[in-house]
Amino acid sequence: MLVPIQRIISDFFDKNLFERIIIYLFLSAFISKLVFELILGQWHFAQSQNKQWMFYSFLALDYIVSFKKILNLKITINPLSLFSLLFFVMIAQGLFIGVTNHNTPFKILDDTVPLFMIAFNILRMQSYAEMKNPINFKSLLYITTSLAFLACILGATANAIGRPSVASIPLMQIYLPLFFAALFTMKPFPKKIAIAFVTMLILSITEVNRTSMLFILLIMGIYSLLEIMKSPSKGVLLMMVGVILCSSFWMMLPKGSKTYNRIVGIAEIDLSSRKGSVGERQAEQDAVATKLEAGGKTKQWLGLGFGGTYEVQFTHKYLKNYGHAHYAWVWFNLRFGYMGYIYLTILTTILIYNGIRSVSLRTETSIFVALLCLSGLIYLMTYVNALFLASGIHFLYINKDSKSE
Repeated sequence: MLVPIQRIISDFFDKNLFERIIIYLFLSAFISKLVFELILGQWHFAQSQNKQWMFYSFLALDYIVSFKKILNLKITINPLSLFSLLFFVMIAQGLFIGVTNHNTPFKILDDTVPLFMIAFNILRMQSYAEMKNPINFKSLLYITTSLAFLACILGATANAIGRPSVASIPLMQIYLPLFFAALFTMKPFPKKIAIAFVTMLILSITEVNRTSMLFILLIMGIYSLLEIMKSPSKGVLLMMVGVILCSSFWMMLPKGSKTYNRIVGIAEIDLSSRKGSVGERQAEQDAVATKLEAGGKTKQWLGLGFGGTYEVQFTHKYLKNYGHAHYAWVWFNLRFGYMGYIYLTILTTILIYNGIRSVSLRTETSIFVALLCLSGLIYLMTYVNALFLASGIHFLYINKDSKSE
């Protein structure tokens, strides 16, 4: 009995690090649904830190198990490995300013860990020890779909028995790029994956966020335009199918649901308002600017550092010691001041570079990475933590001679 288990564990840690990171993310989401929402009955919207620290625990375990690989880490010089140095610079500045400002130690740690893991994982993913086994794209698709499907079913079950949970597709910022990469490159497309995806979409139809909707529309639009360039009739047909699908989706939506209100609310967005999800993001921007201005030129140029907090008025509550920001430019300004805009410009440039480079390689994994980069660019404008907590998978550097299984 022990031998098969040991073999399974050994085979898992022989997988490419890129695969393992993604599996850890989905496993954390699944466990959160099962333990914290279904069993303990906690609110679904209060699970961010539970999932975050569970994921960190999995990565810490991975570091311990893979310590020999880490000790023999050889860094390859390329644009992505050089880019990882930027995160170490950001960590140094954030720690220095945070400590000198006497910010709360736990909040400093909470800001440090994601950036460190991104930088370290970028380097680890390029090491021979991690890349000797090609990325098994099909296996990754099936594992993540299984975990996402089970998490969605658990959410529906918890909601049905009166728990404050919802059926949702976990980590849509990662799962949607994976699904569409498979849809574009796998012929024939696996029926089980298609059935699971449609089922999850139906179950979670009231919980789809605007960023995911924008990503889907962009993918449909870009793919249709590419098809029009190759075959106008086929491209137009695809666009018509897309319009029919979007119309069907709209007709299926229950009025008053979160997804319905989000779509209707797009036409009513008022950037001068400080209420609602968009207005509260604007309120964060105003409050950060006020806090930095009150701190003088040094704060404006260098920010509040890791663990820095501010006060902000939201629609229904006033928050003190608030240390979060949704927009990337606000988060970088909060942590690093005007210097943050330089860091953000470099980060955005690298996402664009790696996305374009990955598309040109035309493999299943490279298309997945390209779509991850597109998703990352969108989330910079809506929820920057979605990029940070992915722990560096957007910055996988794929060698031209490497192949996925």
